Amino acid sequence: MALPSKQHAFIEDCYELYEQKMFRVALAILHDEKLAEDAVQDAFLQLIRHKVFFRKADSDDCKRYILATIKNTSINIYNKRKSENRIVSFTENLEAVCGDQAVEPEYKNDTGAECTPLMNSLPEKYYDVVECLVVRDYSVQETADRLGITEANVRKRYERAKKMMRQAIEQT
Repeated sequence: MALPSKQHAFIEDCYELYEQKMFRVALAILHDEKLAEDAVQDAFLQLIRHKVFFRKADSDDCKRYILATIKNTSINIYNKRKSENRIVSFTENLEAVCGDQAVEPEYKNDTGAECTPLMNSLPEKYYDVVECLVVRDYSVQETADRLGITEANVRKRYERAKKMMRQAIEQT
């Protein structure tokens, strides 16, 4: 992507002025140097894609905009990794609970769908909790709000649902 000369110079100036500050912000959020470097690169690509331009790279408005961009980019990376880690831990937990025989082959790579056959055997109040937490990927708080129960109740129902699914597997 060829940049107009003014925008090209602007991006270079921003890189020289803010790259280290952006890295520190990203590192504070992500706690990983490689991810922080990726966040800085992603933020600059975003600046280029959106054709961001200020008259002066060292203006307060420009600095605020760039730091907000790196903050948002870092938070997006953090949330994506958090979600990926939750899926991995759910899959590992599912295999520990259900074993390989319970996970039908066509569902192996479809997160959230793994428990569907087992979920159907659950009483409705447990099914609803598992559906919210696992299939819809809601947080415990969101699940509690949606179902009109306490967070402690959500956690307990989820624990009991896993136990019921484990017992259902053992009976087959």
